[in-house]
Amino acid sequence: MKSTQWLRPVTRWATRFSLNSPQWLPTAVRNMPLKLTSLVLRSYYFLLR
Repeated sequence: MKSTQWLRPVTRWATRFSLNSPQWLPTAVRNMPLKLTSLVLRSYYFLLR
């Protein structure tokens, strides 16, 4: 997991953005940073297999 340590601050920021964004923003926009972080992690683990 040390190789993904750099992603931890990005994940924290994405979570804060998602939770603190205004409610008038569409859900897709609010969750986009979290979805991108998830995509990076899934891709990384897929490449490890």
